[in-house]
Amino acid sequence: SRAKSGTVVVMDPKTGHILAQASAPTFDPNNSASITLDRLRNPAVQDVYEPGSTGKVITVAAAMEEKKISPDTIFTIPYSMKIYDRTFHDHEKHPTQRLTTTGLLAVSSNTGAIQIGNMLGQDTLYEYLRKFGIGESTDSKLPGESAGILHPVKDWSGTSLPTIAFGQGYSVTAMQATSVFATIANDGVRVKPTIL
Repeated sequence: SRAKSGTVVVMDPKTGHILAQASAPTFDPNNSASITLDRLRNPAVQDVYEPGSTGKVITVAAAMEEKKISPDTIFTIPYSMKIYDRTFHDHEKHPTQRLTTTGLLAVSSNTGAIQIGNMLGQDTLYEYLRKFGIGESTDSKLPGESAGILHPVKDWSGTSLPTIAFGQGYSVTAMQATSVFATIANDGVRVKPTIL
């Protein structure tokens, strides 16, 4: 069986101070047998993953900032959408429904996020991902920090925009993801994560 693992980052959204950061599994510094190269890593800044549904927050925030939508904008949300050679769908099968922006975010609708991504377009969505710090190191000063992965628009395919709109097709660290939500909590003002 695989060992359970996880990472927690606690950040003050006003100052950027990292108040706590822990990952498991870890090691016991008093037990040299527990110290391995893998356990010496810091997954919070070294491991990357696709944000998935949490990435929808960036798409919605960008569209609200661009005044394309409000929390009450009503969308027609189908279960699935075909774009080029791919069919995208929501997590759970449902009849076509009408939801507000708030509602589609609450149920984490992929097809709703795609519609909002289409309103923004590739260049604007990319610009907001960068403004949120995606694709660059947070410069937290923690060793081995990854920049994550965000390909430039010139390398996007026809299905990149819809995929990226709902949080796939790019990768972040836990520190970057924490910074995104801290930015939202700080009324849209991004502060640099810092451990000092």
